[in-house]
Amino acid sequence: MDGYEVVDADAHYFETLDHIAPYLDEPWKTRLSQKIDSPQSSIYPTSSGDRNVFGRIARDELSLSDMTPEDIPMIMDHLDVDKTIILSQKMLSFGRIKGDDERPVILANGYVDYMLDKVVDPDEGVYTMIPAPYQDPQAAADLIHRVGDEDGICGVCLVTPGAEPPMGNRRYDVIYEAAQKEGLALNFHAGGGGLDEFHIKGYEKFIETHTLGFLMNNMAQLTSVVVQGVPEKFPDLEIAFQESGIFWVPLMMRRLDAEYLKRPSEAPLLEKRPSEYIKEFYYGIQPLEVPENEAELEGVIETIGGASQLMYASDYPHWDYDLPEVISERPFLSDDEKARILSGTANEVFGL
Repeated sequence: MDGYEVVDADAHYFETLDHIAPYLDEPWKTRLSQKIDSPQSSIYPTSSGDRNVFGRIARDELSLSDMTPEDIPMIMDHLDVDKTIILSQKMLSFGRIKGDDERPVILANGYVDYMLDKVVDPDEGVYTMIPAPYQDPQAAADLIHRVGDEDGICGVCLVTPGAEPPMGNRRYDVIYEAAQKEGLALNFHAGGGGLDEFHIKGYEKFIETHTLGFLMNNMAQLTSVVVQGVPEKFPDLEIAFQESGIFWVPLMMRRLDAEYLKRPSEAPLLEKRPSEYIKEFYYGIQPLEVPENEAELEGVIETIGGASQLMYASDYPHWDYDLPEVISERPFLSDDEKARILSGTANEVFGL
């Protein structure tokens, strides 16, 4: 990657519950200090989305099931990146917490305090986002205000599976207001690829739900966010979507425009077509779809607003992670466009 600065807009930190425990009040400090961090934990729901069991593809990579801060430089060197935005792995399962209880709030606060104390280091290019516990919007807003101005906090992250009502609903406005006030970008991160947690029951293989789950959850939230006018209500809020590739974006632009032109009265806050808002959003590229005919990919990038709307994201250490070469080796991109995707957009959106 000589000649390019590279920012990874989506890598994951496999924090363990016992690492978070010292940053919590009782009784959670004692409960989570007992090294019970496994998929079968009664504190955290199980999932058939575990790639190690249901979806593993062997790759030459680091073994990071129990990550420590000392692993971060190795990861950055392995990926050849200059800056990395580390997101909570536990956050990805917020959608599986179905009880109306305090677990998401407890875990989000503990994660942020642990990361700020032990992991985040802007001088070394290591950042994180606030994993907003959307189940309790006011608590999420309180967390954003508490740590939003801390060095190394670069955004607010919402996982897209599980939110009911969907995230354009006015109950989440307090989260968006807080993010806008703190000058933090809003990052919608996909999830939900497990066989048992998929909302349509009976699929037989992980490949089926992994294909559909991440995609459908981002589609669902983008539709709600646009139609309910979140970009109009919060015009200074930068909005990004992560981890479902990019080929789905033109589909949603055309589909929503077609529906809006038939029923504009049902989206009264909109001042322009849905596609125009969608072209103002930003998109993490992972997992980037690279067809045999690369002109198709070139057309998709042009349709959604060009290289300025895209950010390199690895999703490391998940099994389907992308290296920066997925951008640098695209023959149709100019050097300026490659630089924009590899670092320029993320630097601006997340204020790095």
